[in-house]
Amino acid sequence: MPGLGWILKRSLYKDELESKWPSPEKMWDWDMWMRLPEVRRGRECVIPDVSRTYHFGASGLNMNSYFQDVYFKKHSFNTLPHAKLKNVDSLKKSNYEELIVGMIKRGLILDHSKSPCEENFIPDNKGEIIIMFIKMEEPKDFVTWLQVAKCFRIWDLDVRGYHKSMWRLHMKGSEMLVIGVPNSEYA
Repeated sequence: MPGLGWILKRSLYKDELESKWPSPEKMWDWDMWMRLPEVRRGRECVIPDVSRTYHFGASGLNMNSYFQDVYFKKHSFNTLPHAKLKNVDSLKKSNYEELIVGMIKRGLILDHSKSPCEENFIPDNKGEIIIMFIKMEEPKDFVTWLQVAKCFRIWDLDVRGYHKSMWRLHMKGSEMLVIGVPNSEYA
């Protein structure tokens, strides 16, 4: 579930966000506010392959102990200190686009006659690049993605962590691209 932790330049906060930041009396979570189109202004967050955030609050504006137990308590997260960032230059826009196009060219397209909820939908071959196409008619058409997310047992309450209508995941030891068709330019 991307979105529980952020890092940003001090200048972005001071010059643009600080004066608009939701005050405590507003019933608004800062992370939801950060995802508003008028705040994002077409920008994206870089999301790590391994999450280093953990949700531990059992109460709050949009939280209760039941929700904490069902959605967060059993999620895995990185517990290793001093994680080393690797290949950071690949995250620059032009390098990332080149990386994704190369992955698509080398990728194995999954058997779409199977349901993504079937245990054998994703092959057990580790180290592969696997590609799944889903129906996505327009930028906010997330119906199919939310069904797939439920099958994969990942965050399925709203939509996060996508780039140009494409999600990049790690499943069964392989990299996986889920591409929205026809909306994504990668389709």
